Amino acid sequence: MKNLRATVEILTQEELGRIHKASIQVLERIGLSMPHQESLRRCEKIGAIVDYEKQTMRIPVTVMENFLAELRRHATLPKDPTVREHLSGGISTQVFVVDYHTKARRLGNTDDILRGIALVRHLKNIPHCSACTIPSDVSPNFTDIHSYLQLYTYSEKKGGTYILTPQSAGYILDMADVMGRKEGYLFETISPFKLRKETLEMAVLFADRGHDLGIAPMILGGSTAPITPAGIITSLNAEVLACLFSVYALTGRLMAWYGHGSHAVDPSTLLCSFGSPSQALIGIGSAQMAKFYGIPGGSNSALTDALLPDFQGGFEKATNAIFSCLAGTVGIGCQGIAGADQGFSFEQLLLDDEWLDSYNFIVDGFEATEETIAQELIERLGIGGVFMAEEHTVEHLRKSWWPSKIFSRLSFDVWEAKGKKDLLARAHDQVAEYTADYKKQEPVIADDTRVRLERIYAQARKSIVG
Repeated sequence: MKNLRATVEILTQEELGRIHKASIQVLERIGLSMPHQESLRRCEKIGAIVDYEKQTMRIPVTVMENFLAELRRHATLPKDPTVREHLSGGISTQVFVVDYHTKARRLGNTDDILRGIALVRHLKNIPHCSACTIPSDVSPNFTDIHSYLQLYTYSEKKGGTYILTPQSAGYILDMADVMGRKEGYLFETISPFKLRKETLEMAVLFADRGHDLGIAPMILGGSTAPITPAGIITSLNAEVLACLFSVYALTGRLMAWYGHGSHAVDPSTLLCSFGSPSQALIGIGSAQMAKFYGIPGGSNSALTDALLPDFQGGFEKATNAIFSCLAGTVGIGCQGIAGADQGFSFEQLLLDDEWLDSYNFIVDGFEATEETIAQELIERLGIGGVFMAEEHTVEHLRKSWWPSKIFSRLSFDVWEAKGKKDLLARAHDQVAEYTADYKKQEPVIADDTRVRLERIYAQARKSIVG
């Protein structure tokens, strides 16, 4: 039988039930701040207790239990929940770009977005191409529309960026209509238990125009949630459930996805930590909660606090990703990030695509058949036999060995003869090769589509920038 099968657990069923009970009681007793009349009205319509004066909504325990029962009925989980799935990475738009070759950091620009598009075209484990940075060469209140135009024009892979205002959201949806695409808006809370008015306005706009909403509460243990792992899981679980309920209220559609981006705070610096061992515990615990509700889930569990792709970076990414994914996580954090959202790195994204490929080779597993066991071949070659030139080796080589494009398996002498390049230097060279002609990229859309997009872009620029 192929495919890796495994599971990792921390919490017992009794403990999962205890966290669930605490979470839904929190939502019944304190609820969620929701400063938007229409959103409150829609939540009230499906059973929430709404205080229009205080602009809050609370979810009775019975209402939440009924909602979760309905969610379970519509969710689809694999027949064997111990089978581990392939992973892929996304891109989170960063303010800065880090050049690992010079170890310098600067504000990103449009040129970086175009270079990112060219690079992602070559990375099979990065299936979506979002803007890698916020373009500082564009008016600050117009960067989202500008970024979408570059992505629509030059990227064959779908992607987006953070949408800034309800006004820009409308223009972006106009562009999406021209492309014939459904876009998604990230419906994020401000932990603990608050939503921005602008977030709700954009969510209603996306919902009413038939587009999608995603969720990603970002609890910070020790800051916006208790410092204990159980307290973090309880807080993030409550916010995930509140977001799922709210999305259903706004869209009328059930979203069976347990998504979040929660972390712990480093007490010595008060910075959000992406790579501490606490992240593995959060990943395992939230994966178990997702399975408790019968829905797939994701967490930011393949990240690092390292500012360079060094041993710390590799170790933190690997341990947190593996523990979380063996527990059942099927979605990981965005890749190509230097430290905890300290900037975007082209070299890091290339390395992340490579380790994802290695991980996926492992979870594919292998089969033990008469052909692959090769008993007849073993006996025929016998004592001292050499298998290198055998037809069996040629037939099975590609499926039995993972050839890395960037990780070194050279002898010391050969590595020395090739210039003693370390992993970072090799990644830099590969990025340079993949992006050599990024300024000469041709549009991937028809001319009439491009004209229509640029017309909307011009209207938006005149309206927003002036």
